[in-house]
Amino acid sequence: MINFLKPATAVFAAGILAACATPATNETVSKGDKITAAMEGKMTDDGTVVACRSMQVTGSRFPAKECKSEKAWKEFDIVMAENAKSSTDRIQRLTTGCSTQGEGTC
Repeated sequence: MINFLKPATAVFAAGILAACATPATNETVSKGDKITAAMEGKMTDDGTVVACRSMQVTGSRFPAKECKSEKAWKEFDIVMAENAKSSTDRIQRLTTGCSTQGEGTC
């Protein structure tokens, strides 16, 4: 009897854990809610899905999980690309041309 209960209990527990881990896609996240990792896979008010990414934190070896809607991630990626381009352009302007010469006359 005991040998029968152990596998049955393990299967039951595995079924419960699988049901809890499956995201409910029919639930929506309102704009007032702070988006957390538990909301991953749910729909937002604007019709996009919540997605999470691991972000490297300065001063830490452990990444932080940040979750946003797909629309917010697209805006985030655009801003980050613009910042990277402007930083690269600024460095290239400072290290080339007349600014690298000691007398400053070209």
